[in-house]
This record gives sequence, structure tokens and C-alpha cells, in this order.
Amino acid sequence: MSGFEILMSDSRGVYIPQNFAESYHMDQWGVSDHDRDCLLSGPDYTENEFYWEAWENVVSNACYIDKNGNVWRLWQEGDLFSYCLELMTDEEYCNFFGIEREND
Repeated sequence: MSGFEILMSDSRGVYIPQNFAESYHMDQWGVSDHDRDCLLSGPDYTENEFYWEAWENVVSNACYIDKNGNVWRLWQEGDLFSYCLELMTDEEYCNFFGIEREND
């Protein structure tokens, strides 16, 4: 099993946050109702001044715990990824973050 997976392609552009909120269970990612509602309203809704702030909150704080107890977090660099540090190989870690993993 890989320690990261792509969730959304960057081809979705400014709609990645909205599509993420539409496609995944926000409660399982620990996303607040307020942030979820801001994302679901989309970037085009003129009264949604909090869309990008909500997205920053989600990318910075959201985590999903799978059935095996692995913690998955979000990373966006163009594409949107989920990653689990414990499941990443050293090579995946280096490729993903651009640095070598420090081994204890």
C-alpha cells in the first residue's frame, strides 16, 4: 500500500475545494460545518468571502483515520493528495517532500 494518493487533479482549478467537500465525508476528515458550508458554496458565490480561508483551514488541519488506524492528511501542490507518513517508503517520502526522511 502506498503512503500517498492523488485525490483531485489540478485540472479542477479553483473548484478543487468545492469538489473535495462534495466528494468526501467532511465529518470523517474533521472539517467543521462552517468550513464545509463555505466550500460547498463554491468560489463563484459572491457572498462567500471565506472560501479560501476555509480551504486553508481544511488543508492545514484535516485528517482522516482509516480502518487500520493510519492517519491521512492533505497536501496540495497543484493536485490534491492525501498522505500517511507511517505508510510512506523512504523513496516516496523523498519524492513527495523533496527531503530525506530522518531515521530515528
